Amino acid sequence: MTRRRSAIILAATFVLGTGLGVALVQAHDVRLDEAIDALQKAAALVEAARTGTETTTDPVSSQTQHEFDRNRAKALASIEDAMEHIAAAAAAVDSDGSK
Repeated sequence: MTRRRSAIILAATFVLGTGLGVALVQAHDVRLDEAIDALQKAAALVEAARTGTETTTDPVSSQTQHEFDRNRAKALASIEDAMEHIAAAAAAVDSDGSK
């Protein structure tokens, strides 16, 4: 029983220490992480979007499909670009040594 209690205390200490270490390393605003999460969800939704060709018997024209695909690709690129800018902002704060 004592070994089990010691193992539980050791595990709890490790988890708390790891959490504190992560909090100290990541000094940026957690809303940046939330923004990246939201953009990841947006990217998944945009990627999953279809013109309806797969689900209807009335397919769109090849021109419409091409325009759809082109604009969906642009949207995904914009989301990726935004995620990179947010990650760069977070990294800038995390690497600031003036604290």
